[in-house]
Amino acid sequence: MTHRRDIEGLRAIAVGAVLAYHAGIPGVGGGFVGVDVFLVISGFLITGLLLDERRRTGRIDLVAFYGRRIRRLLPISSIVLVATAIVGTVVLAPTALADLGTDVIAAAAFASNVVFALRGTDYLAGDADPSAIQHYWSLAVEEQFYVLWPGLIALATLGRRAVATRAALAVGGVIGLSLAASIALSPTMPTWSYFGLHTRAWELGVGAALAIAWTAVDRLPEALRGLLGWCGLVAVGASITSFGRVEHFPGWAALLPVIGTAALIAAGDDHPWGPRRALGVGIAQWIGSRSYSLYLWHWPALILGAAWLGDEPRPVETALLMLIAVGLSELGYRAVEDPIRRSTRLRSRPRATWALGTIAVALAVTTGTVTAVRRPDISTGVQAAAPRLETSSTTEAPTTTAPAGDGDDSSDDGDGAHAGTPSTMPTTTVPSPPPRIDNRAAAPLDAVISALSATVLPDNVRPSPYAAGADTSVLYETECHQFMTPVVATGCVFGDPEGDITIGLLGDSHAAQWFVAVDAIARERGWRLLAHTQGGCPLLDVVTWNRGADAYFTHCTTWRNGVIDRFVAEGVSIALLSQHWGLLTGPEGRSVPADVWARDLPGVLTGLRDVGIEPVLFLDSPDPYDSAPGCAAANATDLTRCEPGVLRNNERAVRTTAAGIADELGVGLIDPHRWLCVDETPDDTDDTTRCPIVIGDILVYRDSHHLSNTFVEWFTPVLADAIVPFIDAAG
Repeated sequence: MTHRRDIEGLRAIAVGAVLAYHAGIPGVGGGFVGVDVFLVISGFLITGLLLDERRRTGRIDLVAFYGRRIRRLLPISSIVLVATAIVGTVVLAPTALADLGTDVIAAAAFASNVVFALRGTDYLAGDADPSAIQHYWSLAVEEQFYVLWPGLIALATLGRRAVATRAALAVGGVIGLSLAASIALSPTMPTWSYFGLHTRAWELGVGAALAIAWTAVDRLPEALRGLLGWCGLVAVGASITSFGRVEHFPGWAALLPVIGTAALIAAGDDHPWGPRRALGVGIAQWIGSRSYSLYLWHWPALILGAAWLGDEPRPVETALLMLIAVGLSELGYRAVEDPIRRSTRLRSRPRATWALGTIAVALAVTTGTVTAVRRPDISTGVQAAAPRLETSSTTEAPTTTAPAGDGDDSSDDGDGAHAGTPSTMPTTTVPSPPPRIDNRAAAPLDAVISALSATVLPDNVRPSPYAAGADTSVLYETECHQFMTPVVATGCVFGDPEGDITIGLLGDSHAAQWFVAVDAIARERGWRLLAHTQGGCPLLDVVTWNRGADAYFTHCTTWRNGVIDRFVAEGVSIALLSQHWGLLTGPEGRSVPADVWARDLPGVLTGLRDVGIEPVLFLDSPDPYDSAPGCAAANATDLTRCEPGVLRNNERAVRTTAAGIADELGVGLIDPHRWLCVDETPDDTDDTTRCPIVIGDILVYRDSHHLSNTFVEWFTPVLADAIVPFIDAAG
């Protein structure tokens, strides 16, 4: 097969779309379909080469085929992996190195798509920052295809008769099965469908089918092929500009960019009616020839650059990081990629090629292993005593009224903070309950006040920043904390199973973080506890988008309604409710706004009362800006850099709105900020609030927004003082 300028230009479109998408350029929300374009191109070229070899020589030389793949792919990809690991050890938080090393090993072993699929379906990993190696998932899909495809084509084309027909039957079967799996599984298993070879193979198969049918395609009238090319260009362009709103991918949606790419390739490089002139311009050829290196370098440049800058890069900084990636790709193309690919010495010496590939993989695996096991020393020489807990000074008697909100200003960001405030909400007549829970008159814990002056990470901190991510309650070890399923788990009875009072715990992982305390209190007081939580599932009747799973959570309403039915059947009289107010409405990163809380929360609370369940609302716990363990490890001598501090606008608005709704309906309210933070401006003229991340020898947070289980265990008596009088009386 001769060099085709149109395919080189198509590579430029594909890599340009991916780079623009990752750089956050407006108008290219579907830039991720550049990967689909690459897959079709790969299927076309690889299958064409295999069939051409079969026709010319009567056989397919698998050793030579894999030798070409080694020279083309492995040297530069291994260099990028090694460089990313080395730079990552310098700019990333020490706690991020284990995952980075694991990702490097997986990428070198052609299995990174499996690692990221597993991580995407693991809620504990869902809040981690994107891996600097995450883009290697598409290379893993191609490499897995390269392992399987030549053997399949070789078997399907044994003999010299009807080679094309038998190849077409094999490819057609792959396309049919894989496309069916993609359509069926993308809505229900979005992460595995996005990263999996089984749901991407049909895209490679479409390119392969085009290669098999190329003789017939080449005979089509020039005008028809030209029209196909322009229609294909429009289809790919429409996908790039509009697919940001696609919920389940690949599935049906991927047909548009895949068929569009096939149509563009079918237009050919030698017909004046097609878009070959647009694809063949000099800049497109330059970008296309370096598309592989560009793809490899751009993502580590963005991720590691953001880590080095310490914040989300501004547009100018993003542009500079992209220029660095372009420079590295040019260097990699000229010094590594092109010379090795074209080396006549390596071509004539298969053993040397295989030795080169082995060395490249071994170097990447070794670097990844060293990175994964590395634990930078974060010791400070400081030892801290366990914090004392004086519960008698932290709570006051429950009251029947409370001030609306907490003095926070909710008129600052246009997130609908005024919508549905108590003055505009319909009043609801409810039976008079026992004195309601309300801790907003409580003072900060004495241990919290003392922690403000202890700004150095103690060596004996519990849990260690390196182990904090796994410091969760035993609820995570049961089926009662669920993830990505509409079916309610059975059982889930805790506390005292024989208790006369039955309470419930409902919400997302921010409800689950309180389990160890609620369960201990329930066992002590003789209460029966039903705990049903699900990662990423809101209390509100709103469809949220989960970053870790890269999916819209449409299953939560069914699950939540099922839990309430279970509560009714089990005789739950009081339900403790909590939801992270950082849950997102879509990939653009917007948290569920206050006006949605004002719209939905009253219905949630009154709906529970309608079925005989008294709700108690837990407002959200303080929300650090970044991973608290990672920040603590990186700033061991100045922990003030890691404190949650000033509430961000949406948090402030939601907090005020939710508290106002609870006041209007007379619903019990727990605000953890009252215990865990110190407001340094009591007159509310400013948001100067401090919430220490280490109290005594306890690390308060296990990640960027969950409380550590160690902290909640220590905190249990405080929560007991707040809820026991109410639940005992109400029950």
